[in-house]
Amino acid sequence: MPETKDPLQSLGAKDIPERAAAARDLSRVGLPAHIDALIATAISDKSPGVRLAAAGAAADILSRHRLPPRRSLVTEEARAAWLRAVASVDPVVNPGLFGICGCLGTEAAFKRILQGLRDPRQDVRAGASVGLWRTIASGGASLMPGLEAAVVTTLSDGRIRAESRVEIARLCADAGYLSALEPARELPGQCTRKTAELAEATVLRLEALPQPAGVWVRTGLDPVAVDEGCKGDDVMLVLGVGDAIVVTPRGAARGPLAAGWRILSIRENTREAVEPVLQLGADSWWPAAADDVCRLGDRLLHQGKVELLLGVVEALGTSAAALRVRGAALLAVGRAEEAVLALEAAVAGKKVPADAWWFLAEALTASGRTEEARPHLEKFVAKAAKRAPHLEEAKKRLEAGG
Repeated sequence: MPETKDPLQSLGAKDIPERAAAARDLSRVGLPAHIDALIATAISDKSPGVRLAAAGAAADILSRHRLPPRRSLVTEEARAAWLRAVASVDPVVNPGLFGICGCLGTEAAFKRILQGLRDPRQDVRAGASVGLWRTIASGGASLMPGLEAAVVTTLSDGRIRAESRVEIARLCADAGYLSALEPARELPGQCTRKTAELAEATVLRLEALPQPAGVWVRTGLDPVAVDEGCKGDDVMLVLGVGDAIVVTPRGAARGPLAAGWRILSIRENTREAVEPVLQLGADSWWPAAADDVCRLGDRLLHQGKVELLLGVVEALGTSAAALRVRGAALLAVGRAEEAVLALEAAVAGKKVPADAWWFLAEALTASGRTEEARPHLEKFVAKAAKRAPHLEEAKKRLEAGG
């Protein structure tokens, strides 16, 4: 729910909390037309908190216009003009302005961030690090050739303080930049003891960057974007770098991952809470939930690719959702008794998909154990969503005596 009736008007209110609330509203739903006012507030507001909030809101609007097709809604001339406005003030006035640079998605904005990383003032360098992350973590980084090499070069730039280079190395590890490993190995010897420990930990992370095997879903959300309107539910099973299956409502395709793939470590709120994101060019794939695993299996079954599914089902793991998919696939090819075993294991697990009880009832019936199916039909009806597939059929069977 919005906090203000007219965010743009509230941005000029006398009350500091109202101005901050306006910035928060625009962060979520603002349009490019609001950016001029937000940048003006980010530069000139008397409240440091409001200045930071306004800069963050402008960056968040730009984050929704970093990738095609919405990128074309903001002209390159407008991006250049906003950069000039941001660069016209001393960044110590508002280090949050670097976040705007990080979402502009231009070479000139990236160079401005590099300048901030070399600044002698700690607050400015911290702001520039935030801008750097918003630059490199976006799928839009794939639209900036040579970006990774330029970032990695900063690890050997003596004009940047050692502790800031360690922070850049950490961001490189979070961004999946394997090329940062060798220059990062030189950092511990250039730092004080505490910073050297951080540098050494970063080297260990770069030496063991995560691999992509697993199930991923493309939601349409860019890692550094604030975007409530993103849509997408394509699912991908990655067996290895050379073998992945992308399943959409229209079909399935199998082949190697695109060159240049990387896994990012997205940190929410604290540095300890990490979520991996697999990036293929501009597309970001997030870890699949139980519903996504079931969606992958159901789509392959509906598309008549049951043999393909049975060939890779082991790679889905042993979660309740994976076992439910396995059971449904086995049932589809007439291996009812094996399906019962898989589905019994599924319903004994955690986070069980509601329709696992439906498939278990089906498998029991197909195995000639009809009398055992009723309790599972009842469990399915009790747990299923109102418009869930198979729900009406399950109710009919219960009414007919199971």
